[in-house]
Amino acid sequence: MATVGYPNLDSYTQNTLALEFPEPGPASVGMQQNEKKCRWTRLKRVMGQSLTSRSTSSVKSLKPLSPISETDSAIYSIRAGPSSVTEDAQTTTWEDSEYDKQLNEAVSGLKNDFVSGAREMADSALSSLSSLIVVAAAAALNRDELWNMTISAAKELSSARPSMNAAITSCLLGALDDLSKLWDSLDKKRNKPPDELAAMASRQMVRTLEKRKEAGMRLSENFAERLRAYCSQRLNNTHTLTILTLSNSSTIRASILTTLSTLRFLHLILLVLESRPRFEGASMASQILSATSAEARGRLKIHILPDCAVATVAKDAQLVLLGADRISASGDVSNKIGSLAAAVCIKTLNPKAQVVVVSDADKIVAKGVEEGEKETHPASEMLEGWGDETRRDLAARIVDGSVEVFGEWFEWVPAEYVDGYVTENGTLDTSGVEKVAEEIGELREKIFG
Repeated sequence: MATVGYPNLDSYTQNTLALEFPEPGPASVGMQQNEKKCRWTRLKRVMGQSLTSRSTSSVKSLKPLSPISETDSAIYSIRAGPSSVTEDAQTTTWEDSEYDKQLNEAVSGLKNDFVSGAREMADSALSSLSSLIVVAAAAALNRDELWNMTISAAKELSSARPSMNAAITSCLLGALDDLSKLWDSLDKKRNKPPDELAAMASRQMVRTLEKRKEAGMRLSENFAERLRAYCSQRLNNTHTLTILTLSNSSTIRASILTTLSTLRFLHLILLVLESRPRFEGASMASQILSATSAEARGRLKIHILPDCAVATVAKDAQLVLLGADRISASGDVSNKIGSLAAAVCIKTLNPKAQVVVVSDADKIVAKGVEEGEKETHPASEMLEGWGDETRRDLAARIVDGSVEVFGEWFEWVPAEYVDGYVTENGTLDTSGVEKVAEEIGELREKIFG
């Protein structure tokens, strides 16, 4: 299926977008109003419970959804009256609906994605929301019902991974704000059918993804320009820069690749901590090398190091490059375990070095929601790196409780250790971060309430 209206996209992108954003077809001729009412009846009975049932944990930044009462029916244009729908049909389980099936799959996908970075997960959540709007349109009687189903899905997607929900939530909030404005402009009489509104939403989501891609390119270019200025001021014409980094951030990968292609005078030594227990740092090193041109590869040297070597190598680095899964309104940064050690070591052992965070601005959260819930992973992730005999012996002791294995993945780096936040909108200081946090808070209140 081609993505009509976007002729400038290459065929691969068109096909990808077509799969992610299928054009909704017209409702079947046999769909009667009472059948749609039945589907919405099943939806409203569980909408207030669905967030809790699908999430393994709650997030303080989200208000719990309230059950939709019979008195709310007027708001959603649900009218009581004679119906030919049987009680058996009305009590069909929620789990049988296509909407719920797709929502469960999307939430589960986010919960179990330990490979993608926060930015990639936000894009995935946006794609899922677009598909869910299309499915919801078949059950909704009008625009208000479709909007409320959309908001409910967005809240569940944003709470699927509490430790990484900053980017997901901000991405969805921005997309929904744009969608609301689009519907207001093209449906002033508020009488367009849900399937037409869903088609508008699909096209709008495509545009949103395109804008996010452009924003990612600007961020990488901004980082390259910051390095250009840094090199002219500090490298004394040596043209060799040593950067220490860790984990596997799509933003860091793109920033390194853009730097190599833009600053052709620069020779880059990249010190990458392997980032246990899943060794994302090693994966990032491999991906960077695979995407680097032959010319740039001649100016790039990568050293993969055990996490415990961070103090040893920090004294040789001129820059610590961190991604971010969450940035508080005061500028503290939540990132993969090992980030704080890298920042503290380099500031202690090499005070002239800088700690730079590269991140989309949508990782910044509003005041009051800084602390995401701790994400703890199973002991098996660490056990996989041990010898067979040790693993067998300690696995039994873990089961009986005599041994505990640390499983937290994320930690906070205080703002005092950060020299700058490179975003798609330029480099921010802590006052700039606070301003973005205020804007995000206002948008959250507007969309989620």
